Amino acid sequence: MKNQLRKGKAFFSSFNFNSNNMIMRNKIYLTLMLVLLSASLYAQTDTKSIRIVDTLSAAEKSSRNPVILRSELDSLIKLNLVTLPQQEVKEPEKVETTDSQQYILAGLVAIIVLLIIVIYLLFRHQRKINRTIAGFQEEAKLLSARTDNGLSALAKDKKRKLSPQAMENKINDLNAELLKLSKENEGLSLVIKEYNGIQHEYDSLKHGIQKAYKVKNYPGYDKTKDEKVAMQTVLETENAVVGFAYEKFLKPILTITDANKNNPAKLSEADNEKLLDLLISLSLLYIEYLYLRVNDLAIGGRIAERIKEFSKGKGPDTSLLKKMNTEFGSRALVVRIALNKAGLPRLSYPVFDETNLNNQ
Repeated sequence: MKNQLRKGKAFFSSFNFNSNNMIMRNKIYLTLMLVLLSASLYAQTDTKSIRIVDTLSAAEKSSRNPVILRSELDSLIKLNLVTLPQQEVKEPEKVETTDSQQYILAGLVAIIVLLIIVIYLLFRHQRKINRTIAGFQEEAKLLSARTDNGLSALAKDKKRKLSPQAMENKINDLNAELLKLSKENEGLSLVIKEYNGIQHEYDSLKHGIQKAYKVKNYPGYDKTKDEKVAMQTVLETENAVVGFAYEKFLKPILTITDANKNNPAKLSEADNEKLLDLLISLSLLYIEYLYLRVNDLAIGGRIAERIKEFSKGKGPDTSLLKKMNTEFGSRALVVRIALNKAGLPRLSYPVFDETNLNNQ
């Protein structure tokens, strides 16, 4: 377009007319030039769709009507987004689980377990009854068969026209057989009654043992095994504790007292010290044993392991015991001070509160 304007100016400067005529001609030519210029500009406009680019070429910069920079578009979008209302994103409401639901589920599980246990016990009891009834039925069948045999034999005898004496003998034999079967039936009834009594006594004994002893804390307890094995473990542990206490402590005590019972005033210092050592050691051993019996005493440390070693005749492994704590104090420290005042620096069973009283 600039080139066309330059050509127009050169065209007008080539003429040298008078001022009025020249002005008129200039107006006419200027009008024509404007018409041509507007027509060329209209021809250059394109109805293409808008394109978005990152950079512009020289030709696009000269005629960039359908072209817009990406940065310009981003600025327009940011400008419009500021004015647009922002929608708040609502988070989904979380359903809070209460403790009451957990308690209800636990209660339902407990009820189901109790129902299963009751059904199992009823099934077991019914099976025992069925076995007893089946035994009685077998006995009744045998009795009926024998009776039928006897009656058939009697009928045959009648057919043979037995004598009254033979008939009486047959009847006596049948009565004797019936009496024998009745006694056998009574014997079976007594056996069943005795078995039920033994089962009841066993259940009572098991309940008493579980009440008197903390069975689950005894050495060798295994929850996967039968309850009879657990009861046997309790009795074996009791026997091991009694045997160890008698051999290691009570027997030496009786030996010293028997040797000095005729003249107790002449008890030597060595025997006196040994006797006190045995008595105190036996009391400490019994204190550890009480942890298996008293519910208020919580079993901890290696008490169960030490008691288990009694069955092998072994004493406590002092390397597994705690050392005396003199910085903050302990129960064992109180006992140790009392023993020092009594002149007993060492004990045969030096365990108290998981502490080695001999290791100061």
